[in-house]
Amino acid sequence: MKKRLWVIAVTILIMMVGFSQFTDGKQASVKRPLRAVATLYIHGHHADPGAMNFLMASAAWEDNAHFVVTATVSSKGKVHLSGKWPAGTKHPMVKVLFQNNRTRNYRLLRVWLHNVLVTLHHRYGIKRFNVVAHSLGNAAVMNYELANGHKRGLPRLHKYVAIAGNFDGIPGRHKHQHPNYTMADGLPHWRAPWFKYAYRHRSQFNMRQASILNIYGNLRNGTHSDGKILNASTKSLKPLIQGHIGHYETQEFVGKNVQHRHLRENPRVASRVNRFLFH
Repeated sequence: MKKRLWVIAVTILIMMVGFSQFTDGKQASVKRPLRAVATLYIHGHHADPGAMNFLMASAAWEDNAHFVVTATVSSKGKVHLSGKWPAGTKHPMVKVLFQNNRTRNYRLLRVWLHNVLVTLHHRYGIKRFNVVAHSLGNAAVMNYELANGHKRGLPRLHKYVAIAGNFDGIPGRHKHQHPNYTMADGLPHWRAPWFKYAYRHRSQFNMRQASILNIYGNLRNGTHSDGKILNASTKSLKPLIQGHIGHYETQEFVGKNVQHRHLRENPRVASRVNRFLFH
């Protein structure tokens, strides 16, 4: 009964999150420094606007988080903010939408996230941020941190939840990564061009004040994957940031609803994300 009520409540909240995205186009114009840490939710490749709604609704239900703003980024990198962000909001959540949701261009993803953070900083005065990213959304986070994490004047990463991240190879592009595995030193046996570049320049990561939770699904069917992303690719995050991160932990999910797309709609995953972010 308790689980059923949880599902019903989250379903209602999902509808509210989706509805508020389209009904409130007003933008606040007064910059005010925020003590609360904003949490950004970033969708993956070819995802619809509601892709992260379940995770956001779960955060609202379990930890009284509040959806405040949608940041929509055009294909040219222009950011449009819609919504209301009242002063004193506890656990504010920002939905990030890339209008071009099919790009695999890491440079574009990095620039778009940079533009979102700069806009939020100028409009609302945010100084720190959390981020929850699914699939290719993690490419935006990691490329942003590699290029900008050491620069002053930009919002600083506080907590980062990576869900089903493809840190070593893009499905459909790097076909030679199959099969792949994690070696004894933590590095993947096969390495994509971006991974090689990031690993050579890993000293540029400046996450010593940040914490990371790396989540992946394992179908336990011999593929060592979530059906799309190899576990070796997801786990390759650790050697990239080792020595440059304040805290790092990983969580494997097995059983029901651990396929790539379903991870972001899995109640067990959502609760784990919330505990990490808000406790």
